[in-house]
Amino acid sequence: MTLWVPLDSSAQVPATPSFLQDSANPTVQLEKVIKAILKAKRIVIVCGAGISVQAGIPDFRSSEGLFQTLKRDNPKEALASGKDLFDASVFHSENTTSLFCQMIARLSELSNAAEPTPFHNLLRTLDDRGKLLRVYTQNIDSIENKSGLSFGVPPFQEKRSKPRTPKSKSPSAIVPEAEPAPGENVASSSRLPTPPTETPRCIPLHGTLESVHCQVCNHSFPLADHVASLLLGTPPACPECTAMEETRQLVGKRARGIGRLRPSVVLYNEAHKDGEGVGDVGRSGADLMLVVGTSLRVQGTKRIVREFAKAVRARGKDVGGSNRPSPAPAAAAAEEDPPVKTVYLNLDFPVPTREWEGVFDTWLQGDAQVFAGKLQAEIDKETSAKEAAREKKRRKEEDETMDSTESSKRRKLASVALPLTPPHSQPTPHTPTKLFVTIPAPRSRRLIPEVYITTTVRPRQALPPTPEKSPPRPARKPLKAGRKTDVKGLAEAPDADRTHLLPSLRDDEMRVLADGDVLPSLMRQIQYGLRSSSRSSSRSRASVG
Repeated sequence: MTLWVPLDSSAQVPATPSFLQDSANPTVQLEKVIKAILKAKRIVIVCGAGISVQAGIPDFRSSEGLFQTLKRDNPKEALASGKDLFDASVFHSENTTSLFCQMIARLSELSNAAEPTPFHNLLRTLDDRGKLLRVYTQNIDSIENKSGLSFGVPPFQEKRSKPRTPKSKSPSAIVPEAEPAPGENVASSSRLPTPPTETPRCIPLHGTLESVHCQVCNHSFPLADHVASLLLGTPPACPECTAMEETRQLVGKRARGIGRLRPSVVLYNEAHKDGEGVGDVGRSGADLMLVVGTSLRVQGTKRIVREFAKAVRARGKDVGGSNRPSPAPAAAAAEEDPPVKTVYLNLDFPVPTREWEGVFDTWLQGDAQVFAGKLQAEIDKETSAKEAAREKKRRKEEDETMDSTESSKRRKLASVALPLTPPHSQPTPHTPTKLFVTIPAPRSRRLIPEVYITTTVRPRQALPPTPEKSPPRPARKPLKAGRKTDVKGLAEAPDADRTHLLPSLRDDEMRVLADGDVLPSLMRQIQYGLRSSSRSSSRSRASVG
């Protein structure tokens, strides 16, 4: 069963094929197809003339296609159809050969002037995103190459068996090898394998208009060098055969004849010039197939499409796993629609329709360029969302780094502002004393640093005994409250002498001690923390005990 999804909302359900199923909501089904393409990792696309019509290249079988226009333009030739000029029998008559050469010359001029369409650019986008496995094109205009895809037929890698040991054991047949030295590694005498040639992304199934080749010596030449002769309807002579004939005449050998050049396009009822290279390209590993702009009349293309349809469905079953437990009823209802694996995009369904039953999951009826625009818009939207997410993550990391750096600087720049101990008070041993600590708020305005400074104020007690050899130190009298203190002398005094005097200092004297770097000598432990800025101002408190 194939689901019918029109790109034009006003389209009517076609009468054929009979196995076609109407979609209840075409918009939802179209989004499902687009999501399947965006989710796929290895897409295979088979395309035909329908993707190049907007570039100015005529198709073949439409009412304004090449077959009909050739028949109207050449009434004297009594062509049953323009298709006769694409048959291998075209070279049996001089008139049809001349018409064929002129037609190829005009198509070559159109192809050189053509620019990639939105669908050609979409192919390049899928390739840049790493989703495009291969493109098989029936077109001969080579516009895929202009869009930036690697293009061509890879050389045929013939599979040869390992060489057998020669039966003859005569000295002339066997070359003796030198014996290796003790401990020396014996290297293989066989040649290292040649690395495989990279397969082009786009494979032309029917040749191209870029080259011509000789029917005798099979040498290829650029078609652009022989357009003038083709426009006259005369197949050009092969330069390679001409040079060979001149050489043979000089040495007195008999003539073999000069071959004629013909366009390197594949005609009906003839084999592909590079058919072995085309057939050697692997077709495994695809997880989605998209067939676009082709009526699927050529037998070789029909076979390729059927093989891909089987491959992508088999791959879907393998990935899903036959051992996976059956889903719950709710999940089964959600997954009632089968996954989209094979999509056919064209204005008309291929005929005969009975050959394609069960091949395509979805038929998108409409123009290839319209669908290319919708899919490109979704790709751009997805790309923008990913870029926005990456930018948001980058800014978040920068903010966290900046907050960490600035918080560290703020802690280093914290300064003591004013003591809170009431003047003239006499604290008992181990009584906590508090100080204000001014800390500017960080730039983020989210967390406010707090500094907890803890130490122990030594009690008033006698000085430790001094050694006998040390001279006795004169005792200092305690400072009384309200009396002016020699702050400079106190700052220069040892810790033992100034500790018991510290509680009696006035506020202004305490600040002088802080500026004189006396208080840090009493600190034993410093702890830092953070708390919310909503609960406090840019000033925080620290306690000294």
